[in-house]
Amino acid sequence: MDKTQGRQYLIALFTCCFTQPVWANDYASELDYLQEFPVVLSASRMSQPQDEAPNAMTVIDRGMIKASGFRTIPDLFRMVPGMYVSYFNGTTPIVSYHGTTDDSARRMQVLVDGRSVFMPPIGAVAWEDLPLQLDDIERIEVIRGPAAASYGGNSTQGVINIITRDAGAFDGFKASVTKGNGGIADAHVSVGKRGDKLDYRMSAGYRSDYGYDANQYDINNDSHKTRMFNLRSNYHPNGVDSFDFQLGYTEGPRGDGSDNGSPNTPHDKHNKENFAQITWLHSLSGGDELKMQYYHIYQDVLNTLEPAAPLSDSYTNTRDDLEFQHTVHTSLTNRLVWGASMRRDWTLAPSRFLTEQTVNSATLFASDEWRMTPKWLLNTGAMLEDSGLGQMNLSPRIALIYKFAPKQTLRVGISQAYRNPSVYEERANYHFPPPVDYTFYLAKGGLRPERLLSREIGYLGEFPEYGVSVDARVYYDQLSDIIYETDADPKNFVNMFDAQHHGAELTTKYHWGDHNLLTFNYTFQLMSSDVTLPYASPYSGTMPKHMVSALYSKTFANDIAFSLGYYQQGSMLPIDRGPSDLQNFTRRLDIRIAKQFKIDRAGHKGEVALVVQDLSGVPYTDYAVQNQFNRRVFLTSTFQY
Repeated sequence: MDKTQGRQYLIALFTCCFTQPVWANDYASELDYLQEFPVVLSASRMSQPQDEAPNAMTVIDRGMIKASGFRTIPDLFRMVPGMYVSYFNGTTPIVSYHGTTDDSARRMQVLVDGRSVFMPPIGAVAWEDLPLQLDDIERIEVIRGPAAASYGGNSTQGVINIITRDAGAFDGFKASVTKGNGGIADAHVSVGKRGDKLDYRMSAGYRSDYGYDANQYDINNDSHKTRMFNLRSNYHPNGVDSFDFQLGYTEGPRGDGSDNGSPNTPHDKHNKENFAQITWLHSLSGGDELKMQYYHIYQDVLNTLEPAAPLSDSYTNTRDDLEFQHTVHTSLTNRLVWGASMRRDWTLAPSRFLTEQTVNSATLFASDEWRMTPKWLLNTGAMLEDSGLGQMNLSPRIALIYKFAPKQTLRVGISQAYRNPSVYEERANYHFPPPVDYTFYLAKGGLRPERLLSREIGYLGEFPEYGVSVDARVYYDQLSDIIYETDADPKNFVNMFDAQHHGAELTTKYHWGDHNLLTFNYTFQLMSSDVTLPYASPYSGTMPKHMVSALYSKTFANDIAFSLGYYQQGSMLPIDRGPSDLQNFTRRLDIRIAKQFKIDRAGHKGEVALVVQDLSGVPYTDYAVQNQFNRRVFLTSTFQY
C-alpha cells in the first residue's frame, strides 16, 4: 500500500468511526426501526443493523402483526421463511424451523424479553399459557439458524425473541372485543402512564374458542378459555440506571382427551402460569453497559384423566434464572459482550418421573464484533454450557460480513451448536398405576447431546429507488445424534440417526406509493437421512419441500385499511404421525378490512376490523387427521383514548 492509498484508507476509517455512528445505539429507538435495515438486538446480544448481524433474521413488527389479522402468537410465524406452524390440537401449537418436527418442537429456543419459556418437564413451549397478548408485543426477532453461541442448548435450529412494548410506550386507555364463529370470544383492556421517573403499562384479557372442527371423529375436545394479566413498569431515577419490572399471570381450562379409548377420555385440564422478572441496566462511559436480570416462572397443570379411578397426569414446574451481561467497547473498531448465567429448573410430575427433578445449569458466553475496515466486519462468539445433566458443550460461531456496495451486504457464516437432552428424555418414567397398570415411556438415559454443524451464505440488499429490499440465504446443516423415541413399548429415547438439511430462503419487500407494502417469503428445503421411521415414512417427507407466504397491506385515504395474507406449503407427513395424518398440499388466503374513526375532538378514537381466515372455505387437515380447519370469521371492535 503506497502513502496515497494509506492516507485515503485512514480518511475513510476516520469518517466511518467519527462522523457517523459506528454501532447502533445500545438502546434502540423508534427511528432505528424506520431505517432501511432495522436494528436488531437478539443475534449477538448487541444492538446492530440487520445487515451487520451474524445470523439471518426476520423481524415481525407491530404493523405486520396488525395486518396479519392473527389472534394468536404462534400464527405470526407463518410469515417467517422456513418456519412450520401447526397445531397438535386446538390448545397445543407447534412452531418449528427446518424439520425434525414433532408435537414438542424441542430444537428452537423461545424468549420473551430475554426470558426463556422453553420449559420442562417434556421440554416444550406452552404457547397458550404465556401471559402475553398480541397488543403487548412491540416486535418479534427470529434468528433463522443455530444461535447456541448466544443462547445455548435448544437453539440449534433458531431463536424466537418476543420483545414487548416498553412500559412508557403507551399513555392512555385501550379496550377491544372480538367475536366470531367457532366459539371465538376475546376481550382485552390496557392502561398505561408515562412519568418523569416511573412508567407503567397494565393489560388484562380473555381469549377462547372451540378449537378444531372434528374430521372423521365424533368429538374434538380441544376448546380453551384463557384469562390473563400482565404488568410492566420502569423506574429510571437518573440518567444511567433503569429498573424494569414485569409480572404476568394466566389460567384457564383446556379441553383434552378423545372418545376413542381410555385412559385419556374427554375432560378439561386446568393450566396456571405466572412469572416475575426484574432487569437492571446501568450505562457506563463510552457507550458501555452493565445488565443484571432475574426471573422466576411457575407452571401448574391439574389434569385428572379418569375421575372415577382416579388417574392424574398433573405436574408443577418452576424456573429461577440469574444472568449478568457486560457490553464494552474495547476500541474504536471493536465491541464485546460477555456474561454468565445460572438456572435452576424444578419439576414435580408423579406420573412422568419417579421422584422430583431438579436441574442446575450454567453458561459462560461472549460475542465480539470487529470492524476491520469500513467494508469488512467480523462477528465471533461462543458459549460454554453445563447442562446440569452431565453434558458440557462449547458452541462457537463465526460470521464474516462484506459491504461490497452501498446497502449491499454479503455474509458467510459457520457455527456449531448442541441440543442437550431434556430431563424427560434422560429420566422419563411415564406410567399409570392400576387399573391401567401401564408404562408408556421408560428412559434409560446416557444420551449424547445432538450436534449441528451449520454453514450459510446470506445476502441483504436495499434498492430505495425501486422500493425493494431482498434477504436471501442458502444453508447446509449436518445434524448428528438426533434423539428420537423407539417404537417398542415402553418407549425409550436414543441417539437414533444423523441427517442433512440444505436449502434456500428468500424474503423480498416491495413498498410503493405511500400506503402499499408487500412482503413475500419463499423456502426451498431438502432433508435426507438413512433412518427408517416407525411408520416407514421417508425422513425427506417430514417437512414441505416448498413453502410460500405473502402479506400485502394498503391504507386508503378515508382511514380504511386492507390486508391480504397468503400461506402455502407442500405435502408432508410429520415425523411422529402415521400415514392417515398426511398433510396434502395446502393453500390458505386470509383478509382483513378495518375502518378507523374519531369519536370526538378530545382524541378518542376507535376501529372496527373484519377478519376472514381461509377465505376459499375449503377445509384442510392440520398436523393430525382429527384437526380440520374450516373458515373462521371474526369481528374486532377497539376503543382508545
